[in-house]
Amino acid sequence: DVTTLKARYYSYPSSMVKIESNNITNTHRILLRPNQSISWRLSLIFIGFIAITCLSIGVAFAFLGATLILPFAGLEVILVSICFYIVLRKSYCQEVITMTQDKLKIQREIGKSEKIWEYFRIWSYLLVERPKHPWYPAHIFVTSKGERVPVGDFLTEDEKEDLVVSLEAIINSFNKN
Repeated sequence: DVTTLKARYYSYPSSMVKIESNNITNTHRILLRPNQSISWRLSLIFIGFIAITCLSIGVAFAFLGATLILPFAGLEVILVSICFYIVLRKSYCQEVITMTQDKLKIQREIGKSEKIWEYFRIWSYLLVERPKHPWYPAHIFVTSKGERVPVGDFLTEDEKEDLVVSLEAIINSFNKN
């Protein structure tokens, strides 16, 4: 179940790529998630600190006669809150790649929205686009039926390299059987 998997996965902040294998059913599940530098709780505390600071300065200036500062202080708090929400929402996404001997399933969850791609594993392949310049990131795609699904765009270059090696090892283990 993806819901229990998500709850269990986010409680372990160690690795951005986690691989689970079940040798009995010959199923492999790869969990990908971006780095989460701050939790929702700590971000609310930080936004509260910013709000108290900005609004107290605005109220102090309003008592001194500069009432025009107060709406801008409130606007600043709202903009910082919106920016934090956008960044945190993107950091709480996850991708789950499930591979069996016959099927390949990619699930992408961002908040409550979920997108699922299902393919026949034998007709799918892994495509790694290396950048022409080292400043640009590599891109990993799972390709099948003329469709390219990007995987792990939020990972660092080292994590992408580890992911490619792991995916190739899993694919090679299926091809040996």
